[in-house]
Amino acid sequence: MPAIGTNKWEEALGIDANSLIAIQLQKELHDKEAAAIASDAPEQELQFDVNEVRDAAKRDLNFLASLAMPTIFKYFFPFILLTVWHLIIELVFRPRDFSQVALGIPRGHGKTTLIKLFVLFCILFTKKQFIIIISSTGPLAENVLADIIDMLNEQNIKRVFGDWTVGLEKDTQNLKKFTFCGRAIILAAIGVEGSIRGLNIKNERPDVMIFEDIQTAEAAESKVQSDAIERWMIGTAMKAKSPQGCLFIFIANMYRTPYSILRKLKKNPKWIKFICGGILSDGTALWEELQPLEQLLSELDNDVAMGKEDIFAAEVLNDENAAVYTKMNVAALDVWPFSGELDRPQGRFIVIDPSGNKKGSDLVTIGKFDVYDAKPAFVEVDEGSYSPGETIKHALLMCLKTNTTLIGVESNAYQQSLCYWFDFICRQLGIEGIQIVELYSGSFSKNSRIANSIKAINANEIYVHSSVKGAVLRQMIGWNPMKRDNIDGILDILGYAPKMIEEFSHLMTIEGEIVSQEFESSKVVTDNCSFTNAVFTG
Repeated sequence: MPAIGTNKWEEALGIDANSLIAIQLQKELHDKEAAAIASDAPEQELQFDVNEVRDAAKRDLNFLASLAMPTIFKYFFPFILLTVWHLIIELVFRPRDFSQVALGIPRGHGKTTLIKLFVLFCILFTKKQFIIIISSTGPLAENVLADIIDMLNEQNIKRVFGDWTVGLEKDTQNLKKFTFCGRAIILAAIGVEGSIRGLNIKNERPDVMIFEDIQTAEAAESKVQSDAIERWMIGTAMKAKSPQGCLFIFIANMYRTPYSILRKLKKNPKWIKFICGGILSDGTALWEELQPLEQLLSELDNDVAMGKEDIFAAEVLNDENAAVYTKMNVAALDVWPFSGELDRPQGRFIVIDPSGNKKGSDLVTIGKFDVYDAKPAFVEVDEGSYSPGETIKHALLMCLKTNTTLIGVESNAYQQSLCYWFDFICRQLGIEGIQIVELYSGSFSKNSRIANSIKAINANEIYVHSSVKGAVLRQMIGWNPMKRDNIDGILDILGYAPKMIEEFSHLMTIEGEIVSQEFESSKVVTDNCSFTNAVFTG
């Protein structure tokens, strides 16, 4: 689907002209309904062009969901789940294709709803004829099938696409055979290890096979049960595919045991993997409207208190290796004893972890700290895959916006050169009043430095503001002190914070003034700024 226009959000989301029509139709529908409710006029049906509605439903997941589940659908799907949707929709149209997709979506984030809508999409818009849904038990698979049938029975769907029951041939709890949208369609639902060998209905074999939560948490604890499920999936179910092509979708959440099937598929190069957690690497929630960050953090606090933080890490964060560092007191992150003008910081500073030499990670971390009674308080973070020039730009923006006059740069190995370029660019731009200092790890290893910062947080020697708590926790959960390739930029700058106060406190007063004529005369927009011809522009 070709993108249109130059709007960066349209390009990032892959929105095309037809999707924009879908969004417009959604808005019109909402506006008309709102007007009808506000008026005293008798209830009346809203009229739309059928072809436009069909096209909008095909192009836009949110529109399809609002059409098929008008009383249930409340929140637009987040960007990541829209990406998952576009992936499986692209695959389902491939001719004679046998793609295998493993989707790891955290518990409570709509993965089953996404699959139901996908089956509906296949019925309405593709040539797929035999779709089989496999769950851990037969009744669970039948429940999924029943919900899909409810979507087909929704009046909006019937009015736009027709009545599927007109061509109904067989209607049982686990099997539906009907003619609809110009072709014969079969929907089947079975439990794992059910009878599927030689499955052949109307001379057809499955061309879409969905494994929806086929492994329970209890089964994942048992090697014998897990091996039996995996053998049945690979040796029996997947071998019953249509020779003309079949899309295999395995959707589940991670389990903490080594027998987790999703864990194995994650390492299998033949499967397309898309696995995400309920808390993203930037500390935000995957789906804020449905599962707010505050709600997830409260759930984590409870799991930690119960000694079951590994369950949260696996099933909510989809990280089979993660576990909250046992020496971390999560409750300490909630301590923030400062408020308003009554607790004005005595100083400010920024710490930068260039992170260019990290195995498996290319994120730069820029963190701002306030100082209260000689203690650092972490208040702001900026992470991204930044070039050295972009790193300097983002750090200077943070300084200029908050009147922070001191930047500490981790300067081990080649990273020391960043200090030189900071000074060079500041002189080019006429920015005065910012001190750039070098930070060295000395005799402490990174993990030792991080472990010490955790002790400091526990002892309320380092404070963490609520705005960055999620980001800190996300890295804390995944940090393993026995590994050297952790994603730990935020933890690393926390480790340097006490050193900044110890060695450079005389430079971090907030009474100083940063001079920059270009900055004073321009409005800074952090997402659209650049250094051009040695002039700072916003």
